[in-house]
Amino acid sequence: MPVKKIIKKFNYSKKDLIELVLKIDDYKNFLPWCVDSKILSITKNKKNQEIIADLEIGFKSFRDVYTSKVLYNDQNSKIEVTSINDNIKKLLNIWEFKEINKNSCNVIFFIDIELKNPIVNILFKKFFNYGFEKILKSFEEQARETIK
Repeated sequence: MPVKKIIKKFNYSKKDLIELVLKIDDYKNFLPWCVDSKILSITKNKKNQEIIADLEIGFKSFRDVYTSKVLYNDQNSKIEVTSINDNIKKLLNIWEFKEINKNSCNVIFFIDIELKNPIVNILFKKFFNYGFEKILKSFEEQARETIK
């Protein structure tokens, strides 16, 4: 199933990029194929944050809502996303942020995903690299527009 890992340098602070990724409610405004996005709950303590969120993904006549658990660990600057509903067979999405200096960091992005619907999964695999690049580019553009 589709697996991808990349390391990319961003000329933004680690803190600003982490905040951008955790603003899931804003995904509907810039993420390709994201029709709606909403945070359902947030639980915080000193070192961790847990977010339960829905993403509604749509393309032509296909629409589905994916519910995920997003765990942010402040100590290691890591965000881990897993699926908690039945339409995704497997999801592990990890964002790691490694500071270079106060104005730049490397982002290590890993995703391993398999959808439950075998027909949709076949199509998904065909367009995975294209979609991955488009999504990553949308985060870069959002950072340019919103991080000052």
